[in-house]
Amino acid sequence: MRATRRSLGVVGAACCAAALALCLVAGPAQAATNVYPAGGGTFTGGAQGWEVTDASCNVPAPLCTANGGYDGANGNPPGSIAANTTIGLNLLTLFKSTVTLQSPDFAVTEAGDGTLHLDRQFVSGSLVDLAPQATYDITLIDRTAGTRSEPLTEELKEASAFIGKDHAVSVKAGHTYALAITTETSSTVAGAPAGGTTSVRFDNVSLTVQTSSTGGNGSGGGGGSGGSGSLTNQQLQSLIGNSLVGPATLKGNKLSVKVRCAKKIGRTCKITLRGMLTKRKPATAPRRVKVRKGKAKKVVLKVKPKALKKVAARKKLLFKETVRAGKAHATVYKRLKLIRR
Repeated sequence: MRATRRSLGVVGAACCAAALALCLVAGPAQAATNVYPAGGGTFTGGAQGWEVTDASCNVPAPLCTANGGYDGANGNPPGSIAANTTIGLNLLTLFKSTVTLQSPDFAVTEAGDGTLHLDRQFVSGSLVDLAPQATYDITLIDRTAGTRSEPLTEELKEASAFIGKDHAVSVKAGHTYALAITTETSSTVAGAPAGGTTSVRFDNVSLTVQTSSTGGNGSGGGGGSGGSGSLTNQQLQSLIGNSLVGPATLKGNKLSVKVRCAKKIGRTCKITLRGMLTKRKPATAPRRVKVRKGKAKKVVLKVKPKALKKVAARKKLLFKETVRAGKAHATVYKRLKLIRR
């Protein structure tokens, strides 16, 4: 009898252990953290595949030279990428330079909400008397969908040490992305008898995505289709990537574009649309329309008189679209083919 009880005790203990193991297996999955691009943008020992795709200045060289690339001496810790503007002797006018740095492409394995992070530093250098200022924006390029979003932009009016900045983003599984940082540096005081260099540096540039193997019960699907009011900014951002339908048509000073509100948004979209010469220079007046879920609407924009000639000469035109659905809002930029009639 004692032997039987002892055996039952052993069996019971084994069952409890098995049940505990089963609970551990069946319990909620731990969230995983994926960091993009490879290397996490630490720039330790090199640029990690980032490259300059554009560098220009409104004043000819050698009076003004724009360039960018790897800076091994400066960073947080040392190692960064930089957008530099070098001014030659005796520049008597205001300068403005533009430098774009772009990451290598990276494929996202799982969808999820993430955080875009960077540390930035602005150094006036020996051009402090020109009161230089800078504006940068970082763009998330979705190669798969053919869309671009600008989740983070900042104006720097004075020199500063490295300061961290974060912004929420949302990505789709299987899509290929890239990051691009465009920096515009300009002077507010004319005249540079001595010349010098001013720099905006970036370090620890990364996209961190939190994912979980529990998959379908997360927030990615429910907010987009239920119309319950729980739609987040990030979810809306991912749903409006293809909301502009090209091509755009120019007739006289009227620009016609078709917009649509994805059915998965689950409610009426309030859309503000504007044609742009650049991300900071509008070509048209804004137009606000309401579009019901799953429907499309033609929007007519009036081109500004001073911008008409430049718009008419372009093969493609940039558009800025801001969408509101309930409490959620998101902004995307997209270039559309331009047809003249």
